[in-house]
Amino acid sequence: MKKGIALVTVILVVAFLVVIGGLTAYLVQRGMRITGITRRALTTFEAAEGGVELGVNEIWAAELQGRPINQNLTTNIGNRSVTVRPVRLFVVTEKGGSLEFAAAYEGVGRGVGGGGAAIFYNILSIASGGPEDRVELEVIYRRVIGIIAQ
Repeated sequence: MKKGIALVTVILVVAFLVVIGGLTAYLVQRGMRITGITRRALTTFEAAEGGVELGVNEIWAAELQGRPINQNLTTNIGNRSVTVRPVRLFVVTEKGGSLEFAAAYEGVGRGVGGGGAAIFYNILSIASGGPEDRVELEVIYRRVIGIIAQ
């Protein structure tokens, strides 16, 4: 009765080890795929952040040159295509502040107490690197003007 039990035991142990090995290989492959997706998503997000910086630079350049803001910027950052849409929203006047007392101290200008305004912009940055890699980053940017400093 005990003559075939060793062979059956060895076959069952080997089959169990094959199943465990196959499951391990599957999980490793799946983990590598998830890691690749995460890396591509992070790279696309960083490209979208670069698009926001491009929008801020466009706002500053348009103000310095006295021209309208280009509301449809496209560029490539790395191997990601980035579209940036900066749009002017509204202007509010800034209230006076505690900086007014230091207007002459160290020659730093007149501070917020002397007046100023803030212009608010909406910057939409869309980065895409493929069919599955797309990030839309929307930022409200506040540009304070009218404060004289040296």
